[in-house]
Amino acid sequence: MEFDIIKDYDLMGDNVRDKLKSCGENVKIYPLAKIAFPHVVELGNNCKIRDFAFIFAGEGVKIGDYTDVQPHTVIWGGGETIIGNRVSTGPGTVFLSQTYSHAPGLKMVDGMSDGQTAIIGGKLVVEDDVYIGARCVIFPVTIGEGAVIGAGSLVNKDCEPWGIYVGNPARKVGVREK
Repeated sequence: MEFDIIKDYDLMGDNVRDKLKSCGENVKIYPLAKIAFPHVVELGNNCKIRDFAFIFAGEGVKIGDYTDVQPHTVIWGGGETIIGNRVSTGPGTVFLSQTYSHAPGLKMVDGMSDGQTAIIGGKLVVEDDVYIGARCVIFPVTIGEGAVIGAGSLVNKDCEPWGIYVGNPARKVGVREK
C-alpha cells in the first residue's frame, strides 16, 4: 500500500502555495508560516501570512484581500473561519472555531473513545476593516465591520460593526466613526 506523505516542511512558506484551495495574486506566505490541511484554505489578493503563524484549517479558512496575519497568530479548529478584507490580526492572537463541551462526565482532550468527549464547532467570522490587537482570543463569533478589539481581549460574543471592544470578556467601550 502506498501513501502520499506530506512532510512538515511541505506545509510551510511558499511550499504550501500549490496545495491551497485558492491563492490570490501577490500573496506573501513567509518561510516559517505553517498551514495544515491547505486544500481547504483560501487566501485573497495581497494578503500576508507572517512567520510563525499557524493555520489548522478544519472545515475551511478563508482570508480576504490585504489581510495581514501577524506572527504567532493561530487559526485553529474544526469549524469554519472567515476573515474579511483589510483585517489586521495582532501578534499572538488565537482564533478558535471549535471548543470542547464541559458537560458533566465529558473529557476535554483529544484521542478519547467515542462518547467521552463532545466538540462544539462553530463559524467564526471577522468582517472587513477590523483591527484585532495583540494576544486576543476569539471564539466562534461574528466581529462586525470596522470593529476594533483591544490587545489581550477575549471575544466570546458577537461584536457590533464599528464598535471598540476591550477586556476579558470583551465589552463595548466606544464606537469608531465609519
